[in-house]
Amino acid sequence: MIADYSEAPVCHVDDLIDGQLKEVRVNDTDVLLARADGQYYALYPKCAHYQAPLAKGVLNGNRLICPWHNACFDVRTGHRLEAPALNGLPMHEVRIEGDQVYVRLTTDKESRENPMATPDEANTETCVVVGGGGAGAFAAEGLREGGFTGRVILLTESEEGPYDRPNCSKNYLQGEAPDEWMPLRTEDFYTNYGIAIRTHQRVASLDAAAKEIVLASGEVLPYDQAVICSGGTPTRLTIPGADLPGVYTLRTLQDSRHLRELGQQGKRIVIIGSSFIGLEGAMSLRKLGSEIDVVGTETVPFAKVLGERIGRVIQGWHEQQGIRFHLGCKPQQFDGDSTVESVVLDTGERLAADAVLIGLGVKPQTGFLTGVTIEKDGSVKTDEYLQVTDSLYAAGDIAQYPANDGLQRIEHWKIAGQQGHTAGVNMARSHVGAPTQAQSNPIGPDEQAQPYRSVPFFWTNQQGKRINYVGHASTFDDIFYAGSPEEDDSFLALYLQDGQVKAAAGLKRDTDIIAIRELMQAGKMPSIAQIRQGIDWMDVLKKS
Repeated sequence: MIADYSEAPVCHVDDLIDGQLKEVRVNDTDVLLARADGQYYALYPKCAHYQAPLAKGVLNGNRLICPWHNACFDVRTGHRLEAPALNGLPMHEVRIEGDQVYVRLTTDKESRENPMATPDEANTETCVVVGGGGAGAFAAEGLREGGFTGRVILLTESEEGPYDRPNCSKNYLQGEAPDEWMPLRTEDFYTNYGIAIRTHQRVASLDAAAKEIVLASGEVLPYDQAVICSGGTPTRLTIPGADLPGVYTLRTLQDSRHLRELGQQGKRIVIIGSSFIGLEGAMSLRKLGSEIDVVGTETVPFAKVLGERIGRVIQGWHEQQGIRFHLGCKPQQFDGDSTVESVVLDTGERLAADAVLIGLGVKPQTGFLTGVTIEKDGSVKTDEYLQVTDSLYAAGDIAQYPANDGLQRIEHWKIAGQQGHTAGVNMARSHVGAPTQAQSNPIGPDEQAQPYRSVPFFWTNQQGKRINYVGHASTFDDIFYAGSPEEDDSFLALYLQDGQVKAAAGLKRDTDIIAIRELMQAGKMPSIAQIRQGIDWMDVLKKS
């Protein structure tokens, strides 16, 4: 507890240059010191998301970017700019005396909420958020951050309010994250900002023309504006035995709890799918003491996303921990009497199983929508503002949105959160009675809509090694490596298509990945010829 608001000199005026970060001490308190546009700023030194050391991140202009998961903050105000962080950073006072920079401690908080509007009973307009995942949670808060003062209702099928879903396949599944870590917000937060979280609410239908939602209970809920954040449903198999007890998916907190119990009993578990979720689940269940077999149709895990070299390296990490792989094949049937007992592969091999985990990805959950065109993959097409119709928006796994290379739909937590926030802010700034045609921009002249133009970013944890990925490459012609995935404990891979860098993946190359994303965002990526000659990514970013 800070009682005396201590002050101390921390450096000379010329010790830092613009864009430089340094962690300093003020008595017994760690502080992040940053310089931008000739000004010094002092902030809490750890990310509001997972407490990553921000001094190891990047300061690009006024954008302070976390090294682990690329949450972003405004260094001038501490406000959170990008997911996955929900909160911003507390600030301390800075003053200059002579050639000394002094920092005065003004708070002992570890994070602070972005400024939000509070509800006004006189405002009867209702905004409904369908879905309680990352997109839904950020959309509800985006409404309040955008200044909306009417009713905000969030509907979720879950027993819980919004929680940290990525952790369900990692630390929570491993038993290393307690239940109290999982909720994104406290009940008091939602109460204070007038966000009604309604759990156990399955949406039977949403009629975009009538602007009403019918719940499975029969309740009809009219809305003025709504945002669809319904996410995806796990892909299931239709082979014989697929409906046997003991066949599971990993999507919800309840799924993770149940699988954790099985894992702790040392069960024989077969994972169907060598996907990110499949191998994160395999890693976590193996850590609990289970025997794990992974079945995948690919001959090398992640070959289509990360390339064969990195895929083989990741497979090796898992094999070193005792996980067995059966690749280039698929399950033909699940056998068992009252519960699953074995998995029969199309090669004829039979794998003993006390449980089966299906990790084959998800499909957009949009079957409840009427009055909206559903695309072939089950998604919903939006404009650049994430708007579907005049009063309906979409964000997260279901949203197919315009990007520089055409339409994209990407299923990752940071993207879902950032899209949800953008949609919520745009809903808050829109005006009732605006043009009704889809793809319009019904925003008044004083409050402009925010187009969603964020370069994609995601991360995966494979046997304790975090790989960060930026950009999007559905296919690639070549991969340029800086460092060897097989020999080095740090490497960078650039995915090339049609003479351009479309994406990059890195292990222990956090600042490089941030620099590449910032350059992609600004449209200032260097040429492939320059990259092949060898470049310092942070130097390129600073010069840009």
